[in-house]
Amino acid sequence: MAAVEFTQIDHLGIPVWDADGAAAFYEHAGVSVVIDETLDEYNIRAVFLDIDGVYVEFLEPTGPGNVKTFLETHGPGIQHVAYRVPDIAQAVVALRDAGVEFKSDEPMAGAGNSEIIFVEERYTGGLQVELVERHD
Repeated sequence: MAAVEFTQIDHLGIPVWDADGAAAFYEHAGVSVVIDETLDEYNIRAVFLDIDGVYVEFLEPTGPGNVKTFLETHGPGIQHVAYRVPDIAQAVVALRDAGVEFKSDEPMAGAGNSEIIFVEERYTGGLQVELVERHD
């Protein structure tokens, strides 16, 4: 199996009902919003704050979907951890060769000019894990 390289934690995904309200606390601490994007295909607004190279991502639902369901079931809180990889296609092949399955067949477009894919939780001890390749 080819090695999979997680280069850093990319972000913590945190569903909230009000992304602006959640971001305001961090902005008072001098942390700026670096990405504010509505992703209609996922019914979310994604607001990213950069804390020394690791993002905090507030996910605000804009319609039905996973984020709204998470909030209705669990309330606000960490939903997933995303790990940055240098080559998402290579990471997917390597993990599939090791028997790992994903929630989608292929990586898809993510916020902030990225490609993402989510790992099935049964391989991660129940934690939702996202792989991210950034195209800065």
